[in-house]
Amino acid sequence: MIRYQLYLATALLLLVSTRSYSQNEQHISISYAWDEAFANYPGLTEKKANIREFEYRRTEVKNGFLPQVQVQLQNTYGSYSGNTGAFFPLPGIFNVSGNNKVIGQPNAAANSFGSVLIDWKLFDFGIQRKELQATNYQVKEAGSDFNAAKLQLQTKVTRLYINILYNQSKLEWATDNVNRVKEILTLSKSLAEAGLKPGADTLLSSASYLQTLAELDNWQGKLASSHIQLTEVVPILPERLKIRSDPFLTATAGETGLDSVSLAHPYLDILASRLLFDRTQEQIAARKIFPSISLLGGLSSRGSGIGRDGFASTEWSAGFNNTSNNYLAGVGLTWNISSAYNSTVERKRVGQTVLATKSRLDLQALQLNTGLQSVSARIDAQFRQVMKTTQAVKNARNAYDLYVSRYESGLMNLTELLQIQLLLQQSEKINIEAYQELWDQEILRSELSGDFNKISNQFN
Repeated sequence: MIRYQLYLATALLLLVSTRSYSQNEQHISISYAWDEAFANYPGLTEKKANIREFEYRRTEVKNGFLPQVQVQLQNTYGSYSGNTGAFFPLPGIFNVSGNNKVIGQPNAAANSFGSVLIDWKLFDFGIQRKELQATNYQVKEAGSDFNAAKLQLQTKVTRLYINILYNQSKLEWATDNVNRVKEILTLSKSLAEAGLKPGADTLLSSASYLQTLAELDNWQGKLASSHIQLTEVVPILPERLKIRSDPFLTATAGETGLDSVSLAHPYLDILASRLLFDRTQEQIAARKIFPSISLLGGLSSRGSGIGRDGFASTEWSAGFNNTSNNYLAGVGLTWNISSAYNSTVERKRVGQTVLATKSRLDLQALQLNTGLQSVSARIDAQFRQVMKTTQAVKNARNAYDLYVSRYESGLMNLTELLQIQLLLQQSEKINIEAYQELWDQEILRSELSGDFNKISNQFN
């Protein structure tokens, strides 16, 4: 019974330990990092808000197609002295329609007025339709801006992710160096104690060992720093990050991407949408020279404290007496003659904006295509380099193992063995840095082409 309880307690302890480990560390793939960044990064939330802003603006323009209804209600108290003559009621409108022959002592009376006016623009030479079309292009541009920000974020996450793998590889490299030099230190101590090697070998190997330990501390700090940098875009505790480093030092030949950048690339799509918007603004400016035709309709009700018999009342409620109701309907034409010249100038100004936007689009396309072709050629050469440096590391490791045996047999001195170890260390370092440069170029190619499939397949 006691043995059974001991086995049960041991099993529970292992289960708890396993769960604790799984909660402390989380293996994440590059796709997981992208998804977490897309879902939580505040910069994308801002771009989404911009899209909704332009969608609301499009709704506002659509509402402009509906009749504009205005309601006015007022109850006032004032004088009613009338006079003849003409005037321009600007900047505001204040009208008194009175009769100097009113009977009674008061020189002021109450008035009430209410009106409903409908103004329905029937024809404006397509200006409203063009304005709606312009808002559609703004929504499209905002969407392209969001996709561009998403691509930039994906590129940033990938660089931070690869930087962790680079630091992990360098940490493993530093750890291997520590182990090798520690082996040399142990071997030199035993040979010195046996009187086969001088005691100075121990001091020399000890100095080399301390140098490798210092290098190990350096890469431990860099790895911890890179973990923290990734948490800016991926909401996960740095101490829980766990990434497999095996794919970093492996590469396969294959397609390096497209030869030219698609016009649907987010960086180009932004400018393409902006160009369409500017051209629409140019068309709107050209049509402002024409008038607009509206259907007008109105109802009004007016009351006065002045009775039909000529007597005036000072009562506030008397303004609702003696009401008269009227209606008015018709067609109105509005034509701002002075806007003809301004429309021409505005159209020329917007035309220059169109020209500038078109030039920016052409330049961006040229830079992306040139950059893509350049990086593709660089990746081909970089792949050949990593294949050679990988083979060089294998050869250096085999040679080092042989030289360790020679030193142990007394066929070579410690200085020569440490030089061989340093050559192996340099070969491994060059190999890691060559892979880092290869993946930097792959990230750049992925951003230029808008296609991260190769990196996704490599690091998942």
